[in-house]
Amino acid sequence: MAAACCIAVGNLGLARLAAAEPHTFELNAPDARHVYLAGEMTAWDTGKLPMLRGGDAKWRVTVNLGPGQWLYKFVVDGRWMADPASPDRDADGQGGEHSFLFVGPGDWNESPAVPKGHVETLMFDSKAWGKRLKVNVYLPPGFASGRRYPVLWLLHGGRMDADQWLKTGKVNRYMDNLIGRGAIHPFVIVMPSSADVPFTGRNERFITRELPDWLARTYGVETVRAVSAVAGMSMGGFGAFDLPLRHPDLYGFGFAVSGYFNDAFIEGLAHVSKLPMQVRLLCGQDDELVEGNRRLVRALQERRLDFYYREDPGAHTWQFWSNHMVEMLTAVDGFFMAGHADAAAAK
Repeated sequence: MAAACCIAVGNLGLARLAAAEPHTFELNAPDARHVYLAGEMTAWDTGKLPMLRGGDAKWRVTVNLGPGQWLYKFVVDGRWMADPASPDRDADGQGGEHSFLFVGPGDWNESPAVPKGHVETLMFDSKAWGKRLKVNVYLPPGFASGRRYPVLWLLHGGRMDADQWLKTGKVNRYMDNLIGRGAIHPFVIVMPSSADVPFTGRNERFITRELPDWLARTYGVETVRAVSAVAGMSMGGFGAFDLPLRHPDLYGFGFAVSGYFNDAFIEGLAHVSKLPMQVRLLCGQDDELVEGNRRLVRALQERRLDFYYREDPGAHTWQFWSNHMVEMLTAVDGFFMAGHADAAAAK
């Protein structure tokens, strides 16, 4: 992959604005005195919107939303709560739950016309941790144990767990839709939990040693560098860069979205003369982590290392990540297909 650093706005932000459509949020709270909408569309508490009480004792507010996913909560007399009328909710990483909705057509929507993959959830007894950790595994439509499948290790953000990409991100819908129309080829996704800490130390042993052995025993799928990749967001974005860097024998590609890169980590790259993996970095221009991404980019440029980096309009939100999910999965598939081609040519 050629060295590249591209910081460009493009037309992505304008396209989303033009495609915005009104959505009315509603809450049945007849005894409430003050109700607000807070979420990714309001920068949460910063710009939370007052809702108006109607004659039916329901509170409403209408907001124009661009396509993609939006996380939100209601603030009722100072108390934050998920939308009780919506089944679409997940842990918020702070001991509560958030709600979410998807706006407009996209691969985030479930399609009845495509074959469905299967997600298996288990509690894995980790020797590295000395306790059980949740792991979600997406198996593509038509999965057959013993066949060779590429593997994507998909890492979650801070204070979250294996459910983040599944319950909130709905990555299985994207996979089913993309595979169904032939945009990508079938591959397995492993979504581990991190026990609320970065993907280093015990987490690193859990992911790089225990889970690959288990994957081979359980599904007959082996982690082979040419067809194994790591992707993630935020804390998981750091892991998507760091794990392939330190385990090039296991992973050949990293895709980091809104990654967390601190100064100590960036300074530690001083000894790196060549990145042993292909890497793609994306970040939102309004993301609170964008300066760390820019410092990482400058360090990689100074060392003349090969990488790809781009900034688009957006913040540290699922609204940003949902609109880049297809790009992530397509890029991962492209790496896998190149690995298959290289393996065939070597025979």
